Amino acid sequence: MSVESVLMLTQKYSEGEKISEYCQRLASHLEDEGVETHLVCFGDEDVDEKVGSVNLHKFSFKMHGDNYFSWSMLLQSRFMEKIDEIVEEEDVDVIHANNWPTLPASLTASKLHELPFVVTYHSIEEERGMDNPHSHQISDLEWEGIEEASFIVVHKDKTKEAMEVYDLPEKKVKLLANEDWEKDVKKLYDRAAQVNSNLQNMEKEAEDNHGNFDAYVGVSSE
Repeated sequence: MSVESVLMLTQKYSEGEKISEYCQRLASHLEDEGVETHLVCFGDEDVDEKVGSVNLHKFSFKMHGDNYFSWSMLLQSRFMEKIDEIVEEEDVDVIHANNWPTLPASLTASKLHELPFVVTYHSIEEERGMDNPHSHQISDLEWEGIEEASFIVVHKDKTKEAMEVYDLPEKKVKLLANEDWEKDVKKLYDRAAQVNSNLQNMEKEAEDNHGNFDAYVGVSSE
């Protein structure tokens, strides 16, 4: 199964910013493959525009939190509003989160809209030293993202090594350190979408048979 539309989330988007550049590079490859990229993030004002290969959707947010963590959590409601708008208008195939500030909305949207979910961890709290007052809450969020994601993408050995504390299935964590890592991310999208489609078909068949579904068809993540 080949995806045609991806919804990415990052907390901010600006030229030269590391994760923004990552999203733009990935979107450029996806565009060459015929895949449309929508990117949702916080901004100074509400803006919907095409920036390079990205359909950029910025939303404003006027509330303030006591600290960065609480503010990021307050931001999730606006993320969800924008995600819902896009999913209603576009045939989104996969949700792709970047780091913990986008995880609550990504996880909720994945379940609500029955979409597969991929997350890139550019670093994790265990790797950063666990010295933030909210490190344990952040680490819990990262763990939930790890549990729920179809695949976890990392680009550094250091990040993958830090994840060993979670004792993860090796097939789920993908270290993409090669020069053309974008191709591998696209393959992960396709596999995640195929697995999700198969599971939905199984559930529908079970419902059609009044729950008397006695065969399970496993789908390899290889």
